[in-house]
Amino acid sequence: MLVSLILNLLTLSYSGALKYHTTDPIKFVENNYYYERQKEDVMQALAHFRHLKQEELRFVSTAASLSGLAVLGIFSWPETESTIWVARMLWHWSFMLSIFALISSAHQRLLRHLPSDKFQDFDDDKIKLALNLFLSPPVYPKLPNRNGPGQYTRQASLRMIWMWQCPVMLMSYSWVLFLVGYGLHMLKPVFHPSQAEVSKAVRHQEVLLDSIVNSSSCKQQVAIVTLSGCLVVVANFIFCASLCQIRLETPSKPAAD
Repeated sequence: MLVSLILNLLTLSYSGALKYHTTDPIKFVENNYYYERQKEDVMQALAHFRHLKQEELRFVSTAASLSGLAVLGIFSWPETESTIWVARMLWHWSFMLSIFALISSAHQRLLRHLPSDKFQDFDDDKIKLALNLFLSPPVYPKLPNRNGPGQYTRQASLRMIWMWQCPVMLMSYSWVLFLVGYGLHMLKPVFHPSQAEVSKAVRHQEVLLDSIVNSSSCKQQVAIVTLSGCLVVVANFIFCASLCQIRLETPSKPAAD
C-alpha cells in the first residue's frame, strides 16, 4: 500500500503517458509472449509498442528541448542573479534533466529490433531478442508435464520498464522543477523582505541574512547539493545504457525456477 502510494506520487506528473506508452503496451507483450504457438499475436504486440514509443519520443524530444531553452532563457534575466538559491538549484537540475531526456532517447535505438508491423518477416531469434527487451528470462515449472515439456512463463522486467519510461520521466521532472523554481522566484519578496515595502529594521535583518546565505561556505554547500543531483542523473543514464547492452547480448534461455 505504502509502496504503491509512493510510486503514484513519483509518477503523478506523467502517469497518463507512462500508462499509455509504456506499462500497458508492455503488459500486452507480457500476455502474448508464447511465439511458438501465437506468433502473430506476439508480432502485433511488439509492433504496437514500437509505434507508441516512437510517438512518445517525438513528443519528448520537443518538450525536453523547450524545457532546456526555457532554463537558458531565464538564466539570461539579470534579476535571477538575486533570486533565492533554491530556485537557481532547481533550474540547474531542470536543465540537466532536459539534456539527459534527449540523450536517453538514444537508448530507444532498441526499437529497431522490433517489427514495424505484424506481417514483417521475423525469425525466431529476432523474436527472442525482441522479447528480451521487455520480459525477464523464461522460467519452466519445477514439475514438467509428463506428456511433454512444460510451458514456460515470462514476466515483465521492472528494470526494462524503468529504462523505457526514463525519457518521459526526465522530461516531465525537468518541467516540474523549472516551474517550481519559477514559482519560488516569483515569491522572492516573501523570502527576501528587503525587496518589498517593509520597515528599515526588517531590511537590516535581511542584509545580515544575505551575508550569511551568500557566504563562501554556504555557496559551496549549494554547489555540492546541485552537483549531487546531477550525478544521480548521470548514474541513471549509465545504468540504462548498461542495461540495454546486457539485454542485447544475453540470449533468451530458459531458467530453472
